[in-house]
Amino acid sequence: MVYRFLRGFNEIYPLAALFGFIAAFFVAFAFTIIYPLVPIVLMISSIFVVVGVRLVYLGMRGLERSVARGALLKGKCPACSSPCDAVLVGERRVQECPGCRRIFTETGDPYVPQEVPEDAQSTARFEQSEGAAELA
Repeated sequence: MVYRFLRGFNEIYPLAALFGFIAAFFVAFAFTIIYPLVPIVLMISSIFVVVGVRLVYLGMRGLERSVARGALLKGKCPACSSPCDAVLVGERRVQECPGCRRIFTETGDPYVPQEVPEDAQSTARFEQSEGAAELA
């Protein structure tokens, strides 16, 4: 339950912070003529607010990972508390939950499959008609 709350917060937080900064810009723009002290204060304080927003984000991500690692060490899925299966993907060991189908790395991060390096360098090949193939 705690993991799901932290995961949801970490997914929404960056976008909410962005919209907060956009709203602050419009407030500063509106007060430029009416009361010029507001934009000046917003510009000076924005530097410190950006640092604070970043520190909160890093702290919440670290907390999410530590909760996930704690659950994975017990052999349970952090999201649904059902038993996890250890699976080898290449040379990495990941934990896969049969209940919610989520996959986690040993650090507590959600597992994202990587591209195969052989496929990264090759170009896409499309079917060509016989006439186009003869002209080429």
